[in-house]
Amino acid sequence: MLPLIKRIDSHVHFYTSQDLRRVAGSLPYALPEPHPLTAYLDTLIDAGIAPTLLNNVHLSILPDSENVFASFDELKNLQAANPLRYGDVKLVGTIKAEPAYATQERLSHPQVVGARIVLHDARPETVSETQFSDGQWAAFYGRLQPRQHLHIYAKEAETNLRVLRQIPRDVRVIIDHLGTCHSERDITEPAYIALLTEARERGNVWFKGPGYRTCVHPEETARFVTQIVCAVGADKILLEATDAPHVGTDNKGIPYSDLFNLGKAFNFVDAVALHVSKETRTPVGQLLRGAFGQLVS
Repeated sequence: MLPLIKRIDSHVHFYTSQDLRRVAGSLPYALPEPHPLTAYLDTLIDAGIAPTLLNNVHLSILPDSENVFASFDELKNLQAANPLRYGDVKLVGTIKAEPAYATQERLSHPQVVGARIVLHDARPETVSETQFSDGQWAAFYGRLQPRQHLHIYAKEAETNLRVLRQIPRDVRVIIDHLGTCHSERDITEPAYIALLTEARERGNVWFKGPGYRTCVHPEETARFVTQIVCAVGADKILLEATDAPHVGTDNKGIPYSDLFNLGKAFNFVDAVALHVSKETRTPVGQLLRGAFGQLVS
């Protein structure tokens, strides 16, 4: 029997049909299919992949992150029932970064490694200079433990930049989807260069994949990753992620679910890492997962 291929998934969403019922009828688009933890694990294990470390990230369509906490219990039950199959899986979670929700109690859970701000396609001008720096947010930042980080997700580089500049400089930050979902603006976009400059100056900002929301072509995405490596550092990139279940569409309106499944998502990040490794001489393994140990320890 061949050994299983070990993988991490630094960005995945687990939720059930019960979670989706809470928002049924309230969204301007069709609900995604449920994506439960057990089915995800079984898909990978049956395909010869051993998931070793997973990060269940807050799903923006849900009003809270109770699905994240439920997944902790789900894995615990799986491991009790079948330790040989599931025993080596470690699960952490990133909850909703809302000051009223991210309480001391929730952030104190040992498996919670961070919290996430989700802005989607918010234009830069819609982010006020104090939107994420008032008293409530200051108290929230104070509740973050040194081992925890803050996720920021916005499609616009300048939107990410405006938020980042409001975050206290001692807070570790992960910027989703390589900092931009607009590859057509190229790596020379002034806002993107300014974002990387700010990240380098702070010294505690990481950029996370999988990168297909930047561009679905690995060689194009690799240009952005190479720019990050050169501007911020090879230790500040984390590519190995699936963003399953691949919700949304690319800039041409093609559903990501038509382009990717779990296997194809891992193949995509492998291809990006290989392109970048050849360009920068950074080991592929470091590009894929080298930073995650720093962020979940």
